[in-house]
Amino acid sequence: RVTKTMNVASLGRLEFDEAAHDVSLAANWEYKAKFIIIGYQSLVSPHQYIKVSLKQPQADREVIKQKMVEGYIQDNYESVRITVPSRDGHTEIPISLVYRKDVMDQARDHGKQVHFHLYAYGTYGVSIEDSFSPSRLPLLDRGIVYVVVHVRGGGEMGRQWYEEPDGGKYLCKKNTFNDFIDVAKWLVEVKKWTKPELLSCEGRSAGGMTIGASINQAPDLFRMAILGVPFVDLMATMVDASIPLTAGEWEEWGNPNEKKYFEYMMSYSPMNNVQKNAKYPSILLLGGLHDPRVAFWEPTKMAQTLRHEQGKHSGPVCLKVEMSAGHFSQSDRYKYLESKAFDFAFLLNEVGLAQV
Repeated sequence: RVTKTMNVASLGRLEFDEAAHDVSLAANWEYKAKFIIIGYQSLVSPHQYIKVSLKQPQADREVIKQKMVEGYIQDNYESVRITVPSRDGHTEIPISLVYRKDVMDQARDHGKQVHFHLYAYGTYGVSIEDSFSPSRLPLLDRGIVYVVVHVRGGGEMGRQWYEEPDGGKYLCKKNTFNDFIDVAKWLVEVKKWTKPELLSCEGRSAGGMTIGASINQAPDLFRMAILGVPFVDLMATMVDASIPLTAGEWEEWGNPNEKKYFEYMMSYSPMNNVQKNAKYPSILLLGGLHDPRVAFWEPTKMAQTLRHEQGKHSGPVCLKVEMSAGHFSQSDRYKYLESKAFDFAFLLNEVGLAQV
C-alpha cells in the first residue's frame, strides 16, 4: 500500500486458500488506482481475474472474470503441496499433487495403491507453475494422481535451487535427476500410495533429459515414460559448436571441451548411460522434423539405443516424429489436441487404463 506522498505504507503478501497456485499481475493502467487486477489459477481452479483492494488486499477481493470449463465440477478435485526429503539428508523437494478426492481417499485412507503420473522439468532456473489444465482432466477422471515434481534446476525455491553448489546446473546437475527418483521412491516405498507397475512419468525438452537420466538411474521404478522432444544426446550436441544453440548452452551444462565438464556430462547423458540388459519401462519418444532446439535425430537415436541395449523383458520403445511440427508440437490447435490425445492414449494403454 502506497500513501499520497508515494511512501510505502505497508508491505504484505497476498495469501490464498490453496497451497499450490499461480498468481500473476494483470494489466493495470490507472496510475492512481485504489485496486489492482491479478490473474489467479491453481491445479484445480480455472484461470480467473481478481480485483484486489490496495487498502485491504486480504479482505476486499472480487472475482471479475473466470474461465468456464464445460462439465467441470471443481468440488470433485483437490490439490496439495507437500515436500519430500532428498537423499542428501537436508534438502526438501516440493511437489504439487492434483487428484480426484475419491481416488486419493483410496490411497491415503484405505491403503489401496493407485496410479501416479510424475511431471518434471528442472532446467534454466524455470519454475513450473501450478496452473490449471483442462487436458489433464481425462487422466484424473481415470484414477491417476498427477504430480508436478519441482526438482532442483528450476527456480521454485529461489536462485539457490538452480545455481551451484547445491542447485541443478553445471557440476551439480545430477541433483535434478536424484530429486526426481527420490520423490518416486518416496511415493512407492515410504507412503506406499503406488507401485512401479502403476507409476508413469513425463518431461519435455530439457525435461526429457530429466526423464531419460532418471529412467537410466532406476529403469525398473516406472511402468511407462513419455519423453517429448527430449534433449538426450547431450554430448554429441554440446561438442558441435556449429549448431546455433550449442555455445549458449555451455552456460547451462558446461563446456565439454573442458575435462571436468566432459567427464561429468558423460556420467549422466541419457544417450550414453542406457543400462545394458536392464528392464526398462514402456517409452514414447516424440520429435518434430522442424525442431530448431532439439533436432529430431536426438529422440530417434535414443529410440535405437534403447531398443539395442535394454533387456528382453522391457516395454516397447515407440518413436513418433511429427513431420510438420517444431519444438512446441503442432501449431494448429486441433492437430495439437490430436497429438495430446495420442500421448494420453499410449500412456493409458501401457498402465492398464485404456478401457476405463
